[in-house]
Amino acid sequence: MASSVVVAVVTPFQSSGAVDFAALTDYLELVAGAGVGAILVNGTTGEFASLTFGERRAVIEHCRRTWTGTLIAHVGATAAAEVIEAARHGEEYADMLAVITPFFFAAAPEAGIEQFFRQVLAASEKPWLLYNFPRHTGNPLSASMVARLAAEFPQLLGVKDSGKDLTLTREYKVRCPRLSVFVGDDRIPARLNELGLDGVVTGAGGPVAELPLAITAAAARGEFDCVRCWQQVFDDYSDTRKAMALSDIAFVKTAIGARLPGFPPHVRAPLRAADEQQLQHIRRHMHASAMPAIQGLLHRN
Repeated sequence: MASSVVVAVVTPFQSSGAVDFAALTDYLELVAGAGVGAILVNGTTGEFASLTFGERRAVIEHCRRTWTGTLIAHVGATAAAEVIEAARHGEEYADMLAVITPFFFAAAPEAGIEQFFRQVLAASEKPWLLYNFPRHTGNPLSASMVARLAAEFPQLLGVKDSGKDLTLTREYKVRCPRLSVFVGDDRIPARLNELGLDGVVTGAGGPVAELPLAITAAAARGEFDCVRCWQQVFDDYSDTRKAMALSDIAFVKTAIGARLPGFPPHVRAPLRAADEQQLQHIRRHMHASAMPAIQGLLHRN
């Protein structure tokens, strides 16, 4: 993949709970305007676990009509047959497919997880990313298993790792250097070169996507003072998010609303949307810090 920054997009909902495709178009236009070249659809930030398979298909199709860059469709599920069905639909619209480690069956035997992935990868010649997120799945994706799968399936092109264990993240690359390894950690963009990684996938950072893009671009130019400056702004944004008793998804939707007035903040149960106090706090941070920094970037460029 050419892009070093991938945005995992949200799925906006109307107050009725239906997918708000007009708001999704607005967000995709915001992300494209920031300079993002690749998106991940129906991932964790997209609340895929709260969507029906019909809704997931409709979201992919809508994004393909709207998005001209690289589109990665997450097709994960607990049943391999459902992943295969979703992959066969997704390969008509997506440039790449992604699949999370099977969940619910926490601490499943590695041989069983490997068999699951083998069945899934054999179903499509499209490029694939494996998605490691053990906090949600209860099953970490071992580097040795990834290397075995990569040796068997040339269409396996990379790993998206949200596990927070950088030793394991780097081990994916060491075991199979041809794989692209993307990390799901907004504090990492400034360290990509140091760690030998290929990029970041950010869901929480989508509303301020200009920041990780500026960080990685400055690093490529060797402008490390700029790297540190923009990473500090991005870290302040992350600190604000982490300090709140609110899911990342609800935070992101509220932050988007600071840039796209009227953007719906609704999430699906069991998540809860920001209350009025939280909404005002997020808006204050966006207007006082993140958005002025982005305006400074635009002026600089």
